[in-house]
Amino acid sequence: MSTSLKYFKRASLLAAFAAVGLAAYAAEPGAPAAPAAPQRQLGPPAGAGAGLEGSGPEEPPPPLPEAPPIPVAPPQAKPATGGAALPDRTNILLGEVDILDIPLNEIPNYRDSMRDIIGELSVYAQARNPKFIVTTRGGFDLLAWSRREFDLAEIKRDPLMRVPADSIMPVGMPLRLYIQQLNGLILNGQFCAPLRVPRDDLQSMVKLGLKVLSIEHCKTPAMPQTALQTAIRANVVSHTDADESDVFSAVPKARPQPENSGNVEILGGAKNMLVMLDNASYPSREKWLAALQGTNYDVLVTDAFYKGKQNLTKEEVHSLKFKEMGARRLVLARVSIGYAEDQRYYWKREWRIGEPSWIQAYGPEGAGQYAIEYWNPAWKAIIGKYFAGIMDLGFDGVVLDGVEAYRRWEFRTPIDPTQTAASKLPAANAPAAAAAKPQPGATAAPAPTTRP
Repeated sequence: MSTSLKYFKRASLLAAFAAVGLAAYAAEPGAPAAPAAPQRQLGPPAGAGAGLEGSGPEEPPPPLPEAPPIPVAPPQAKPATGGAALPDRTNILLGEVDILDIPLNEIPNYRDSMRDIIGELSVYAQARNPKFIVTTRGGFDLLAWSRREFDLAEIKRDPLMRVPADSIMPVGMPLRLYIQQLNGLILNGQFCAPLRVPRDDLQSMVKLGLKVLSIEHCKTPAMPQTALQTAIRANVVSHTDADESDVFSAVPKARPQPENSGNVEILGGAKNMLVMLDNASYPSREKWLAALQGTNYDVLVTDAFYKGKQNLTKEEVHSLKFKEMGARRLVLARVSIGYAEDQRYYWKREWRIGEPSWIQAYGPEGAGQYAIEYWNPAWKAIIGKYFAGIMDLGFDGVVLDGVEAYRRWEFRTPIDPTQTAASKLPAANAPAAAAAKPQPGATAAPAPTTRP
């Protein structure tokens, strides 16, 4: 796919985002219906009371384009072989998967489909507010061209086509356009778990302009402090705890380390971070907000909704932007783009696996989470509306979660590298450590053409 065509498709989708993005999410109990607005506007219409604070009246979305031709297996897909031998972390991420019966030359680039949705959201955000922060949780492997993507490109290349060697993207090359669309990346288990990104690769991320953060779930109560100090020495902003449930339901009583009395208005100025997402244990939104307001963390990652469906107001979001000591901080909203969640405002009672067709299976967290075709235009329209509403509320940025959902699809479409020319390339063809560790991709286009 040519670069100009790819950008045309992105521009079209962003236009769809803008068209539906300011529509209402979920009306708060007792809120009056919003009056019809004579014309669209970016700011909140006067007197709007329905849906997310700052949202305009509901409008019918534009017709959705046809979904990209990404093959999906029939319900009777043959079971995966050797699934029990997968690493524990992989089982956690993927759950049980079936192998899709797709010809090798028709397997799509699932990583690039994830990069596309992240890039589209980032471009939309920058057009509205250049200071808006876009980070991902996980997805380190998306930062560079992976071996799998190289192999896919070789499989799809016309064997009769002569391709100059210096026009073939080597394995491990950083994907600069994608990287430039991010402000930061949150690593999982960098200092408390065996799955770590090598130090050289961390430094390469920093050199490319990314702020590195991490979330650490340590196994014993004594480990978080050690992990935190290691993160501080590595200049990584870290949330550490001893809760492996990954629900983030508690506001710690201890003060942040290192505590920072200054104002923080860019991600690079942050020294500490608190992730607090599950507020179900708080009897009221007021008590939940009070707990968050009474902290001095530089970065607060939270949910835009109380108990899933009662959205915050602009005033409530604004109140979170100041530490207990009074200094400014950053407030980021968590948004899952790789999985659907049935407690969200967009979920319809009649939805289930297969209805609509882009809902494919239960997600790795089980009940309440669903694996989806994240490239599907219907899902993109939902996320576009969600994302625009987050910006309307005045959040400083977002943490895009679920970005590693592409792994599930890759495990369902295995590739045998011995069938490709990639396996015959000398090791010297791969770049050195600064870019090597990556596993992610770029265009799903047929083969070894250069990527801008």
